[in-house]
Amino acid sequence: MRARVLSLAGPLAAAVLALSAAAAAPASTPPTSSVTVPATAGQTVTVTWAGTIQPGANPLSTCAPPSTSVPDEHTIGIDVPAGLYGTLDATFTFRITWADAANDEILTVLDPDGEEVNSSDGGSNVEQVVATNLAGGAYKALACAFAATVPVDYQGELVVTTTERTPEPSLPSADAQGLAFSASVAADNQRDQAEPLLEIDKAGNVYDCGPTGFSNASDYAQVSTDGGDQFHLLGLPPRGQQSGGGGGDCGLAFGTEKNSQGNYQYAYTGLGPLTGFTTSTSPNNGRNLTTGGPFGNGVTDEGGGADRQWMTFVDAQTVLLIYNQQQPRNVVVQRSTDGGLTYGPLAERAARNPRFPGPIRFIEPSSAFPNGVVYFPWDRGGPTGNHINISFSTDKGLTWRNCGGAVSPGLTALFATADHDNAGNIYIVYGENVKFHTYMVTTSAAKLVEHCTENPAVTSTLPALVPEAFTEPVQVDRDAVRSSVFQWVTAGGEPGRVAVAFAGTETDGNPNTGTFDATWNIYVNQSLNGASSDATFSQVQATTHPFHYDSICLNGLGCDLAVPPGDRSMADFFALDYNPVDKKIYVTFNRSNKTPDEAIGRIASPMVVTQIAGPSLGGGTVGPVADRVPLRSASTDPTGDALSSYSVLLPTPEPPTANEPAADFTSVTVGPERDLIDGSAIEDGGFTVTMRVSDLSSAALQSTLLRTQSSSLLWVWRFTNGYTDVAAAARWSAAQGFTFGYNEFTTGVAPCAPAGPGSSASEKCILYPGDQPIEGHVDQASGTIRLNVPRHLLRALSGPTGHGQRPVEVPATVGSRLYDGTAFSLANAGPEPSIHTFLYPLDNTPSMDFELQQAVVEPPGAPCKVTGSGTVASGGKFSLNVHVGLPPKGSVAYRDSETNFRSTSIVTAVCTDASHARIRGVGRNGNEAVDFTLDVTDGGEASTNDVFTLTMDPGGARGGPVTKGNVQIHRH
Repeated sequence: MRARVLSLAGPLAAAVLALSAAAAAPASTPPTSSVTVPATAGQTVTVTWAGTIQPGANPLSTCAPPSTSVPDEHTIGIDVPAGLYGTLDATFTFRITWADAANDEILTVLDPDGEEVNSSDGGSNVEQVVATNLAGGAYKALACAFAATVPVDYQGELVVTTTERTPEPSLPSADAQGLAFSASVAADNQRDQAEPLLEIDKAGNVYDCGPTGFSNASDYAQVSTDGGDQFHLLGLPPRGQQSGGGGGDCGLAFGTEKNSQGNYQYAYTGLGPLTGFTTSTSPNNGRNLTTGGPFGNGVTDEGGGADRQWMTFVDAQTVLLIYNQQQPRNVVVQRSTDGGLTYGPLAERAARNPRFPGPIRFIEPSSAFPNGVVYFPWDRGGPTGNHINISFSTDKGLTWRNCGGAVSPGLTALFATADHDNAGNIYIVYGENVKFHTYMVTTSAAKLVEHCTENPAVTSTLPALVPEAFTEPVQVDRDAVRSSVFQWVTAGGEPGRVAVAFAGTETDGNPNTGTFDATWNIYVNQSLNGASSDATFSQVQATTHPFHYDSICLNGLGCDLAVPPGDRSMADFFALDYNPVDKKIYVTFNRSNKTPDEAIGRIASPMVVTQIAGPSLGGGTVGPVADRVPLRSASTDPTGDALSSYSVLLPTPEPPTANEPAADFTSVTVGPERDLIDGSAIEDGGFTVTMRVSDLSSAALQSTLLRTQSSSLLWVWRFTNGYTDVAAAARWSAAQGFTFGYNEFTTGVAPCAPAGPGSSASEKCILYPGDQPIEGHVDQASGTIRLNVPRHLLRALSGPTGHGQRPVEVPATVGSRLYDGTAFSLANAGPEPSIHTFLYPLDNTPSMDFELQQAVVEPPGAPCKVTGSGTVASGGKFSLNVHVGLPPKGSVAYRDSETNFRSTSIVTAVCTDASHARIRGVGRNGNEAVDFTLDVTDGGEASTNDVFTLTMDPGGARGGPVTKGNVQIHRH
């Protein structure tokens, strides 16, 4: 969701922006006021002011600097008696009203430090911001235009109400009856993909899609055909895009019946240049994509300006597209009869003056509703608060009715979402920005048709609340969760069975603020009696470790442009869906790889977890699926699923999809670290990961290079190490053979491809440079790759995660848990194996958590061996494992900013005493052949006096004292 956008072009836009930037903020009448919070419960005080909002346009939905429309400013001094919040709570309601809702205005409240408390931009003639227990100081209420062509007089007020402070009780959760989820797998192991949308077609194919960057940037999508274990990139690899031009705010939908190829038609839309949508359609699950380009939806007869779109099929080929039109503000509906490729110009108004519309859904035809029922939730500000509404159609979108279902405690935290079960019960879920809880109200298609009559094509008034059609709101989040955001709902199965996913934390407060210290996890709360007025919810943490820390900004584009910016690195939502084939729940979310106290997350990496046990929304129970229990030491993977040329941006012919045996995993295991030469266990070691591949013969490797048009191949063991994702990898090229490396979480911008046709921007992506050499071994005959990750590189999480708490990273020890380990095979089109742009994904194993295991150490088998890895004082990184013998065996590797050395042959190796060794041989520094001598010192168990000195001829000396890691000389 790219927040609300306003299309401005030409001299008018330039004039408006220049005027806004140059003008000083006018003051209200009076310009200032003050209020003292009452010291007793049940008291109310009010201050009022008046002002005039200047004409202007503001696409950011906030008056905070830098605002593109001139704000009218009122300053309020708030005095809070000492100790008052120890016994009382105070609610602060800032409100502005004006005569004509056709003039669209914004209210923003800033705290004494200039930070945004919140903004209201709901589309009616009332905007309000609600906050609790504000600290004393001077606050500013700013009123500015979202879209107004004339000056607008307004009235402003602040109402302060006190109540007796009572601790908010924890709502108990119901018995989860074994509900459980898998470890998290990266649907895309490289591309930045914010606000991931997950949708599942009737055949059980699981699609994940999301944007990178802003409008007119790009969308990426993946499909899993094996129950969420592996995802294939849609669009032409290695980059992969679904459409020609545009992209942003991804929407997906599927036909209700099979097409002529026996599949459910696939349709996609992405936000184009803020005035329309790029489109594509596929008859074969995204393998062939036909694009309508950046203006596939054409121009409507209802106005202009485009923001967040949603879509649904109402038969095999007919698609309804709704979006938040900006001029004038309406939810408009366009229709496609060719599977979502092109849309006609005629549009209907399905909702007036919305704040945000949620996803559109279709209840398929029945005897009661021969055309089915189309519906979507939306919200809008009103005099009594923010209203949660629903619009619906019983003639496949030709005409619409709407009504109000609930009033939220505060503005919705972005979208309300809705879904239905197979009896037509509709579940609407929303969050709010006062207490940051999640709520659900329930209605049904029959109740809507019986009780709701307002026609949005006739009137733009706020829909009336219709209590007889809806249950009372029920709080969804339970137990110790105190703040929740990014709510999403799915049903789809038996009556009353519904699941809600959200990001939850035990920290109580406002996640928008930069001082919000929190540990976030993904929760799935399930109700088995959701259609009842007294619905209950279980609560299960679906992630095995925190996916995010600290603040999450919910102010849309205003987050990105604020100074300092808010953390919108994951954008604005994630999703879950029910699979009608395997009867499981699937959840997608973003891992930001943000560490505590970082201001902003570093990337939006799309992850998926899958239900492995517990009640099914389709009735009965799932599993348990024993080989998907998160904590284990091995995964098996079917053969034949390492697919190249999976998808192409052409209507015909079908892509030449082929299995790549050189990339086709059959299994992966993790165990205690072992010497890869003699098999002995490493004392105080890390782990050895063993990846088995169908065929690593030279012929198979060359064939995969040819079919993927690449120059090197990569096999990666990616896992979460403490706070962030890291990787150990083997890479192969014909020129360099096999090399091995490890890297901390690494992203790149410049190495990634431009963000889209006509765009000069670049995108973030995860890179696998392997800059820390590690020990590795490949047996091509058996198709086995082994990698050693030493213990000094490994980190664990320790400590509480309650209110205001984050775990700390500590050195890993035996029993430490590492997370989401997954083997990926990739092809690299770049000429240098260690330099990556977009990589070509081929295969991956099912994800798993694993523990650092105790090794049983035997006496060394060689009379002397020298091992170690780490970092020297100059910043270079090394790895070595050399056994003295006739002949000597082993390897040495060293990398820094100017050096990429690896041995190719060990000629002599001597342990001169218990602390010193000298190794001679030949190797390559980059592409240059060199002779080398390595002198090492083992300074003892503390490793504070270890020394690694590599001398190359040509090339000179590298290395020095070891600052991280160690060198060990082992003798009988």
